[in-house]
Amino acid sequence: MSRSGGCWPWLKKPELHGMTAIPIIYLPVLMITHIAAFYLLARVPRLQAARYGNVCRYPERKTYMTSFGSAFSNAAIRMRSTPSADVWFAGGEHIGYDPKARLTVQAEDAPLEVFLRREGNVAHAVSFLPGFPDGSFGWAKVLSHLPNASRMPKLFFDYVGMGDSDKPKDYAYSTAERTDLVEAIWRELSVKSTTLVAFDFSSLVVLEHLCRRLERAERGESVGGPDIRGVFIFNGGLFTDGHSHPWYTTPILRRLPTRARKRLGRSFTMFKMMMGVMWSKGYQVTDAEVRELQSTLARHDGSFYTAAGAGFVADHKAQGDRLDFSSLFKAYRDQFPFLVGGSNEDPFEHRQVDLAEERLGELGLQIERLPGGHLTTNEQPEALAALIAKFERGLSTMA
Repeated sequence: MSRSGGCWPWLKKPELHGMTAIPIIYLPVLMITHIAAFYLLARVPRLQAARYGNVCRYPERKTYMTSFGSAFSNAAIRMRSTPSADVWFAGGEHIGYDPKARLTVQAEDAPLEVFLRREGNVAHAVSFLPGFPDGSFGWAKVLSHLPNASRMPKLFFDYVGMGDSDKPKDYAYSTAERTDLVEAIWRELSVKSTTLVAFDFSSLVVLEHLCRRLERAERGESVGGPDIRGVFIFNGGLFTDGHSHPWYTTPILRRLPTRARKRLGRSFTMFKMMMGVMWSKGYQVTDAEVRELQSTLARHDGSFYTAAGAGFVADHKAQGDRLDFSSLFKAYRDQFPFLVGGSNEDPFEHRQVDLAEERLGELGLQIERLPGGHLTTNEQPEALAALIAKFERGLSTMA
């Protein structure tokens, strides 16, 4: 029997002033999400401080606020530059992409178009892989603190579903398809060598690509990518037992029904509440910053991707034997260096760096930590840019 009526009249779609009402069976999920958001704003900062001991680890932050007072802090917030998503995307371009063929194609024949932005000689560019959910726009603040294009060529892009790329709703979003796209872009732009700089869930794309290279070599095939100078991962997943995503974030988002996904991010107030976990308690995010993030996710009616793309931790756990950072690091450490880093108040992947240091620190893995919350690209762009530039300079001296 059809669920549009008959024995289930409560599943019918009543019309309210021309708008489709939310089915009653979805209300508990939405209520849990909204309640969690309110709880988050009130409680998470204090829980993070208690859990991670950030005040003790970075006492200068507390002294700074005490000495100069809230007036200075408010002035600094007003002066803080907020990059424009429209300006960021205007500085890039679009290329055609066929996900079935895993190839770039002419735009007029393309099933999809993806966004990319390049600076300098991309044949030897640093590949900046995007984070979740802000995509390539997350690098906008960092870019202004990096060396210029002649000293550091750069390549930025958005995966399908993110930023200014197309956002199909009937698409199998996964780590594998993101890796397919990255490899296709490298081929299209004839990238010969690159440094992989990955933020957030793009760490898994790096692991997938490194694993594929080994598998291809075992089959006697070309490794299928440019020479890698080094790997830099920040606030990303490395070990399947290291993920610590709060239950009210990606774990619940990836389980939202399709109709509920379509309504994500429409309310600015609720969007700000749900995104609050991304920043540290000491970072007073402005409405302007949140609105730019919201507009980035909402481009091409893409707010649903916050839920549709949230299954990457499950991806990692399902591929745990292949995407094991320890084994991949040991396989490649004599070929190029690795640096992994994390933020001290990151609620999503804060355990990863500790595990990396414990398991691989004695084998030469470089470890770095920065203060702040998960969105280091937003909170600590200058410090993050300095780490990236230093890492890339070190590769030049090695060469």
